[in-house]
Amino acid sequence: MNAGRKRGFDKQEALDKAMRVFWESGYAGTSVSDLTAALGINKPSLYAAFGNKEQLFRSALDRYRADYGAPLWQRLLEPVDVPLAERIRAYLYGIADLVSAKDSPPGCLFVKSSCESGSHAMPEDITNALLVQAKATEKHLVGFLKDERSRGNLAAGADTLQLARYLLSIMYGLGVLAKNGATRRSLRSVADLAVAAVPVVD
Repeated sequence: MNAGRKRGFDKQEALDKAMRVFWESGYAGTSVSDLTAALGINKPSLYAAFGNKEQLFRSALDRYRADYGAPLWQRLLEPVDVPLAERIRAYLYGIADLVSAKDSPPGCLFVKSSCESGSHAMPEDITNALLVQAKATEKHLVGFLKDERSRGNLAAGADTLQLARYLLSIMYGLGVLAKNGATRRSLRSVADLAVAAVPVVD
């Protein structure tokens, strides 16, 4: 019997806990000892279950994207009969609510991690992975906006790339503002201003 693991060890539950530790303290601010304490296992057990700290962090980012990013993305896509402005508002409100929620660390794990990227404390592989994810998000947003433009929901002359980058700047900004103490109400007000700037077709 492995004395390093508690009986009934749940890998997915442990990954959720690790994600929250990274979310709270960032990659550089989280030690392996912090992780083992939060997960209730020793270092050999952590390495056996998740690999090293870098591998665990990347798994935590994937978990964050699946648990929070994917459901929010659906707000942009559905219901299809809801006006585009309202879907974008629902999406940004969802981000505002997530990053300001009382039961989770303030801010966005991806945004916090991106702010750390490029530093000596962040491994190059993780910096590159964050960049790939940012580019993928931009590509998905551009594709979404092009589809909406083709359906007549977005102004025919709208520059989808620049509009996607505008929305990304708002999304990232909401995370930073929340980390600095902005309230949900103020974040939603920022979202409202952002939606008003999108050239939708009524």
